[in-house]
Amino acid sequence: MAKPENARVIRSGLDDLDEILGGLFLGDNVVWLSNDLLLCTRVEQQFLAEATSQQASVYVTASSTPSVIRKRFGMALKVLDARPGTADLKQLEEAIVDSATEQSTRVVIDGMESFAQRWGVEQATGFFRRVCPRLFDLGAIAYWRLPRRFRPTAIDEIRKVTQCVLELSDKHLRVIKAEGRPAAVQGRLFRVSNEGSTIHLRAERAQGRLAEGIQRLRTERNLSQADFARLAHVSPSAISQAEAGQRGLSLDTLLTLTDALGIGLDDLLENQQRPDYVLARRDRGVELGASRFLLDDPAAGLRVYLSNLRPGEKGTPPVKHKGTESVLVARGLVLVDVGSSSPAMRAGDAILASTVPILSWQNLAPHRSVLFWILRD
Repeated sequence: MAKPENARVIRSGLDDLDEILGGLFLGDNVVWLSNDLLLCTRVEQQFLAEATSQQASVYVTASSTPSVIRKRFGMALKVLDARPGTADLKQLEEAIVDSATEQSTRVVIDGMESFAQRWGVEQATGFFRRVCPRLFDLGAIAYWRLPRRFRPTAIDEIRKVTQCVLELSDKHLRVIKAEGRPAAVQGRLFRVSNEGSTIHLRAERAQGRLAEGIQRLRTERNLSQADFARLAHVSPSAISQAEAGQRGLSLDTLLTLTDALGIGLDDLLENQQRPDYVLARRDRGVELGASRFLLDDPAAGLRVYLSNLRPGEKGTPPVKHKGTESVLVARGLVLVDVGSSSPAMRAGDAILASTVPILSWQNLAPHRSVLFWILRD
């Protein structure tokens, strides 16, 4: 997906992260996958400290009192109390959305683990899947704190919907997902260092490329770390540490692994991920009536289907198709499922899928949504 022309770039609070991602875009929801509470708090502090006088800031707390949050982050901050007994998930959802009506509002939500404990993992995940697209639609920038110990299937559902996922520990940061950035950014590993009040990120070279390669190949071939360990004749913990960027593997082990997989070392250490689809979004500063190319493919052999969806309605492709296909949203807010991801799309956004099928689409807007499903034969 290419960055929209003239897209506004927002500072994340971490200079090195801005260099890696090209800053944050309006509508970005960033999920911080981490068990390090203190480090997440520092990241949130620096994110909120970047707010200008024209930007509103909102903090949703599920554990601390509003007075403690204001003391920690600043009195100008708007705090939504999400502790037990304050509101149900639906009330909280509306309160967050109502607080982020101004474009570029900064939002921090620290309570996903608490929500899961109170209402169950499925309810908490459903809450994220509803709120994340609505904040995206408003042009807010949100930081979500999610523990690494969260249920893996729930993490995957959250990853599919959000725009950015960053796995953070006191030693490493890994880019799990970053919509709108070059494919080479996805999966990259960086060493974390805390120097004074600043968090610095430095790219891991050899270990980083190995970690990226193991993760990519395991995903492509649907193999577990234990499967990889058996192929490489090492322990599962060795593969786990290598994938986390905490250690390398000997040349003999790498050759054993690549021979078992039927690939070369270059294939294992390749760090250029191949995207399954191309996502084009309209610039938020461009009116819907303005003309602009989204997906400029002049190839012939096209079929077009029009789909009108009622609020909440889910639709599926009316015919089976093998080949390149595209969805263009003409009106509303639509969640499009391409299997590996479920991007939320506003009017004027388009998605092109060439190696994976588009499975379904769902209207998230409170009014009718309209989309075009376009096939290339």
